[in-house]
Amino acid sequence: MAEMLTLMGGPVLLWTALLFFAPENILSADPRKSVVSLSPPWNRIFREENVSLKCIVNNSIEDSPTQWTHNGIFLSKTSVLDIVNAQVSNSGEYRCQNREFMWSDPVSLQIFSDWLLLQASAEVVMEGEPLFIRCHSWKNRTTKKVTYYRNGEALKYWYENHDIYIANATANDNGIYYCTGFVWRINYTSIPLKITVMKASPFDQSKYYWTQLLIPFLVMILFAVDTGLLISTQKQFALLMKNKKTRNSGKLIEIQPESDP
Repeated sequence: MAEMLTLMGGPVLLWTALLFFAPENILSADPRKSVVSLSPPWNRIFREENVSLKCIVNNSIEDSPTQWTHNGIFLSKTSVLDIVNAQVSNSGEYRCQNREFMWSDPVSLQIFSDWLLLQASAEVVMEGEPLFIRCHSWKNRTTKKVTYYRNGEALKYWYENHDIYIANATANDNGIYYCTGFVWRINYTSIPLKITVMKASPFDQSKYYWTQLLIPFLVMILFAVDTGLLISTQKQFALLMKNKKTRNSGKLIEIQPESDP
């Protein structure tokens, strides 16, 4: 039996070694983590506007009751957290947890009372990702002569209000943004917003590619090793049973009484 235990322990040791030497992204990736999604997708909105917070797991929205927190305070369980006629008191960090999944990272929601508000699809984006920026007016009032600024310099001007879409963000898009425009013939300026574009490291760019190659390769190795161990174990077991049978036969011969002459 010692031989069998040694052989059967092979796969366990192999799995342990593979997990120990596996890339960090394989070990740290957790697809069971919840994610907070905003609809509309702006985390900066005006007072009395509406926004829905949804809890996403594995890229799908869960309809089951979800636990929510606002600034660390637990809220009633609901599949979708609707904020209607938002007030400044609704500002803060929101997190969600769906069933047995992990808690999401916090998402900051900011409520403003103003005439113009610069909104962005994200305040921190990775280089190469899209970036959407718009100059939003209170109650969608008509806004004329809209100018976007970055780091104090005029970036775009339109007589009618238009949005800015950057297909592939670069380090040049880093900066502090704000917009100006005329609402009811009065020129207003939005509160500035800092947008950061982070440069992806070579490891970040290639880690998923290598992971996709590495995992099937490891599975093939494990399958081959396990198959070889199984065949070897069967042979060892057959040999062990044969030896045991032989020893038992020998013992039976030894204990047979001698026959009379």
